[in-house]
Amino acid sequence: MTEPGERTHEAARRPGGAPSGGQPGSGRDPETGLAVQEVQRRTLGVLMATVAVGGAGTGGAFSIVAVLADEITGSETLSGIAAAGMTTGAAITAVPLAKLMARSGRRVGLRSGYLLAFAGALLMLVSTMADAYALVVVGMAAVGTGSACGLAARFAVIDLVAPAQRARTIGLLVWATTAGAIAGPTLATGPFTDIATALGLEDLAGPFLFASVAFALATLVLDRGLRPDPLLVARRLGGGSEAPRGGGSLARSLGLIAQLPPARLATAAMMVGQGVMVATMVMTPLHMADGDQGLRVIGFVISTHIVGMYALSPLVGWATGRTGPTIMIIVGGVISFLGAEIAAHMRPDVAWGMFVGMFGVGLGWNCCLVAGTALFTGAVPADDRVPVQGAADLLMSASGGIGGIAGGAIVAWQDFQFLSHYSGLFGAALAGAATITFLRNSSGLFAAPRRT
Repeated sequence: MTEPGERTHEAARRPGGAPSGGQPGSGRDPETGLAVQEVQRRTLGVLMATVAVGGAGTGGAFSIVAVLADEITGSETLSGIAAAGMTTGAAITAVPLAKLMARSGRRVGLRSGYLLAFAGALLMLVSTMADAYALVVVGMAAVGTGSACGLAARFAVIDLVAPAQRARTIGLLVWATTAGAIAGPTLATGPFTDIATALGLEDLAGPFLFASVAFALATLVLDRGLRPDPLLVARRLGGGSEAPRGGGSLARSLGLIAQLPPARLATAAMMVGQGVMVATMVMTPLHMADGDQGLRVIGFVISTHIVGMYALSPLVGWATGRTGPTIMIIVGGVISFLGAEIAAHMRPDVAWGMFVGMFGVGLGWNCCLVAGTALFTGAVPADDRVPVQGAADLLMSASGGIGGIAGGAIVAWQDFQFLSHYSGLFGAALAGAATITFLRNSSGLFAAPRRT
């Protein structure tokens, strides 16, 4: 679906919006003989399972990293830097992973990323015993590769999907993360904390013990299940080779994003959603700890935030397909602003206020991610799509990394309320920019969208 007055790159190239290189969702794989629909169903199932388990690992590790860093250093600024290591790692590895996928397929790239995340979780585990801040930062950056894989999976799951079904499929994949992402912080700060203590480890080792198990399982599921590779099948259907060029330079990919207005808006939406979410979520555990909230309550708040990030994804995907991505980007910006503003007005000892505010920040992130991804994929030429996707994820993750690092410094300078308020203003600005874009592309705000 496109906005009024707006044509995607795909629609401009082929009647009906089909991308160059074959019609998604139809035909058979020339190599395996499998129907494309069958390959897509398997791809969706495997990636849903993988992101659920991988999301549990990242959520478990992230839920307590700021507390660990603060215990080691006693510095809120350094705690923010450590927590931002996850998004920094995701940013650093986004482009290399995309190039690896462009050369060798989705399975090889995603498998490599989850293996690196597994190694990072082990480093984090060691850091709890060694009280080594450097290991916390390096380990969390490696764990961030798991986050990069989760982001890349939303592009992988639509390699074989027709344009009209992309938003719904992305919504399903993001929704699959719900179970793992909710269970991750809860299991990590609950049962696995008890397991770590029983093993003679620090209680803060529990989340990283859990993350290492989760990433190992995600790697196994992906390696055994993602066969045939959806990207390679898509290339065979298009009559091309399985392993074309590695993707060109980062500068070229960024240039393509800058040249395409829909891609610019989509990237801005993903960056703002990520930046607001990370800046507020990174410092929420410390803010609540200042109010004498226990680890379990903090874990529940993070889990509620993650519910907002993932649980309503099918509905967001459906709404994006019905209204068009720009409308949902507007909605995402508004919800991000409201959630951050609610959190900004809550004292650290008021748990219910943090539940509501962080849920809103998570839901705003979801709207920006699903709608931004759908808009972005249709805007970029098929031949350049994989490396440019990596560049977009680099920008998105970098935004989160900057938000996390700045969050620690801002809280040390002012307080959490100041941070949350001004973070939310970015959501309001995004909503305003997307509204202007929509009005420029239509005769009115409520003009009916056209189907591609």
